[in-house]
Amino acid sequence: MSLEGWLQSKVIFQGHVNDNQDPMMLGRVRAIPIYERYQDSLPEGWDEEKDKWTARDPFIFLPLLPYYINQVPKVGEYINIFFYNKRERLDNSKFYIQGPITRPQNNSKEEWTNSQTMLASGEFFKPANELKNRKTGVTDPKAFGIYPEPGDNALLGRGTSDLVIRKDDANGFDGVLLRSGKLNPLESSSADFNIPTPNDKRSFVQISTFGLEKVKSGDTTVTNVVQEVKYVKNLVEWEVTNLSGTTFNGSIKLYSLKEDENTKHFKVTLSSDLTSYISSTLYQLNFTGKTSDETIQLINQFIQGVNNGKININGYISYPSQDGVNLENQFPFYYRPSKFNSELSETVTSTTVIDDQNFTKIYNGVKLIQSAPNSGYGLIWQQNVFGQQPTITRTKVETSTYTQTPVTYGTMGGDFVYLLSHKSVIGTKGSKIDLTGTLYGIDQEKFTNEVYLKTDPMVRGDQLMALLQEIVNFLVSHVHAFPGLAPVPVATDGTTVEDILQKLLDKDNTILNQNIRIN
Repeated sequence: MSLEGWLQSKVIFQGHVNDNQDPMMLGRVRAIPIYERYQDSLPEGWDEEKDKWTARDPFIFLPLLPYYINQVPKVGEYINIFFYNKRERLDNSKFYIQGPITRPQNNSKEEWTNSQTMLASGEFFKPANELKNRKTGVTDPKAFGIYPEPGDNALLGRGTSDLVIRKDDANGFDGVLLRSGKLNPLESSSADFNIPTPNDKRSFVQISTFGLEKVKSGDTTVTNVVQEVKYVKNLVEWEVTNLSGTTFNGSIKLYSLKEDENTKHFKVTLSSDLTSYISSTLYQLNFTGKTSDETIQLINQFIQGVNNGKININGYISYPSQDGVNLENQFPFYYRPSKFNSELSETVTSTTVIDDQNFTKIYNGVKLIQSAPNSGYGLIWQQNVFGQQPTITRTKVETSTYTQTPVTYGTMGGDFVYLLSHKSVIGTKGSKIDLTGTLYGIDQEKFTNEVYLKTDPMVRGDQLMALLQEIVNFLVSHVHAFPGLAPVPVATDGTTVEDILQKLLDKDNTILNQNIRIN
């Protein structure tokens, strides 16, 4: 097929922008169709300097979009070309519309050769990473919100700014978002550099409507029962020797335990090995020549002492020994026989029946309280409470109802927010803010060098009212030591001059918001 025949078979043609600085600012571009050479299409006697952008220029293309939607491609970008008459391709009746890009992250600029990735001519090019799951249609959570979703209308800028018009029936959101700085800078060195991340500190204006109005209806108390996990703080171990006699010797020890996975309350048992988790021996009581009843009484008094915060047994040194000092933070604690004795409670290993009988009597008699479910051992969760107890929390929760009344919201946000009036001036800060030359935007230097200095911070109403209330309280309740003297610095209701002065000193951080300013 000849070139002319091939051209006549096409509907849309491809080209790339050579110049976009239209002297008339109508959005026209000078572009070169990819099937032509620039020099071959120039008219005879072409003068590049004088003839460019004139009626003699064969490479001027008009925007197919109306003037009121301004979107001019950059030099080197791909465009789609349309001819009013394909047989007269060099006359003035030819148009363009911006071509495709390979991914939203390339909205700043993409060379026309790379843009062909999305076309048949670029079928062998490597495609970009996808931002939506092709099976579920769900946008990657890391990038959600940066780019418009299907069904929403938007005007997108070349950088981080856009205008999105949303209609989300699922969440009842209907509104307009005007945003700048919507995403964080892309890091090409990152492994997932193709996935942008939202910038929560963007500058924005949001106007929105919700079909239902949320109205506060009061507070309710919510009760939750939680099975709390605690570390066992202390361990009481008792041991009785010479079980074959009629009187007994032994010891009772109080240990502090380390916080560890194995000292959680449900891990500490009658037979668990806690040797590695003993932090220190806090107190030890040794006894000799005690009858079985005396032994039982001594062990129970020791356990009850830990429970009550003071081990105070006649004939023995108290612990803690200082007057007025008690055990603190001892709960939960666990008491049990020593390893030597605990083996007797699980299997019969004694050499005589008397050993077993004596130990069983003592073991059965050891209890913090008579109603305890176990003998010989137990977990004391808190004072006089045997075993794990649920933790009950009560939280006040604000309740709301929704009424069938549409409600609107208007919000403006940014790191710094300025409200400026052309007619206003703060007399103590010089002349009015000069906005000459800022029709296309106020630059950062202007904000920092002039606008900030000629504006005042906004007042936080609740904070100001709290200060005024405190001043009024002092005025109506202050007293004077003697007539003619200054008032006593502490009023009868407890309000103090010092508190008022301190709030005034802190006003720049509490009462005033330095980042929201007006003139």
